[in-house]
Amino acid sequence: MAWGDELMREGVPRCNVWRGGFPNAPAEGWNPAPAPAESNEPNGFGLYNVCGNVWEWCEDWFSPACHTETAPRDPVLSHPTGRRSMRGGSFLCHDSYCNRYRVAARSSSTPESASSNLGFRLAA
Repeated sequence: MAWGDELMREGVPRCNVWRGGFPNAPAEGWNPAPAPAESNEPNGFGLYNVCGNVWEWCEDWFSPACHTETAPRDPVLSHPTGRRSMRGGSFLCHDSYCNRYRVAARSSSTPESASSNLGFRLAA
């Protein structure tokens, strides 16, 4: 994960992923929804929520074999495949079924998809 191997630090979660019993028993006091950007501590680069909170759209198109179809450095799959890449996982990820709140994990959806657990990152 973006901060090491442990999801919790001194009883405090390091990212906004599902807390409690999935899918019908969220932890008391936890709201299954996106959290404000600075709700958790930043990673070593000063970036907030690179894991959990919302899936983030990426520039490239998705292919299960993208790493064999792209350059080894700064890989971008630029030809349309019908599905866009997403990274980071969301508040709906729970380790009982979804271990995708890792920086390296990828998923995909159609470009016209929209949901409360899908967003993007602005960078300057």
